[in-house]
Amino acid sequence: MGIEMDRRLAERRRRVAEDRARTNLGRLLRLLIVLAVAGAMVWSVQSPFMSVDEIRIEGAQRVDVEQVLAEHGIHSGRPLLLLDIDGAQAALLEDPWVAEAAVARDWPTTVLVEVTERTPAVGIRLADGWWLAAADSVLLENVDTRPEGMPVADFTHLSSDDVPDDREAAGAIEYLAALPPQYRDGALVTLGDEGLEGTVGGFPVRIGRSFDAAEKARVTAAILDRGVEEGSIITVVAPANPAVLPPGAEGEPADQATDEAGDEP
Repeated sequence: MGIEMDRRLAERRRRVAEDRARTNLGRLLRLLIVLAVAGAMVWSVQSPFMSVDEIRIEGAQRVDVEQVLAEHGIHSGRPLLLLDIDGAQAALLEDPWVAEAAVARDWPTTVLVEVTERTPAVGIRLADGWWLAAADSVLLENVDTRPEGMPVADFTHLSSDDVPDDREAAGAIEYLAALPPQYRDGALVTLGDEGLEGTVGGFPVRIGRSFDAAEKARVTAAILDRGVEEGSIITVVAPANPAVLPPGAEGEPADQATDEAGDEP
């Protein structure tokens, strides 16, 4: 009786030990599988098969894109998955010359960078010197002298820090940038007592407030295209109802500009 009991207890202990061993072995196998998968992932991320082999840059002329990328750890041999894509793109957009920028991974080994740069459209004289400005009023670069071949906005009462928030400066730049090429050289806009005013094609132009600046530039060009008597003053304060003051009529109510100019679509 006692011997039979001992045999049963021994058998039970053996089975418990075997079950425990199988459980531990299963855990060990699962751990090894996890480690193998993790190792494979780490290897694949770090391997040259998924690292930067080519950086393709499109649209950049003035901007040193490679330097910006390098500052954010994007260079040949760097694992694609570890790249700071968003940081590099944000840094590019901080450059005033950059209007649009996109940085993306092109698996498995390429980084694509597409840049749309602003172009200088207007020279603007400010309290802190001459600047190149884009058509959207972004100041691009401080220059030593008046830019040649560009229309000019004269706003010496403002500094470069003031321009982003100044509607009149933005309107002047928009007006000048919208002029056709034949009227851009020598064109000038400044701020007078009654709003924006300037000279285009050798004629004084009353522009008024900064709204509808591009349309006012289009109407100004249409009037000049049809011919204006020497000494006349063009007014496009209301672009839908432009006028031309004949020589010697400054200060008098503005006559309607030859109706054909006002009817120009």
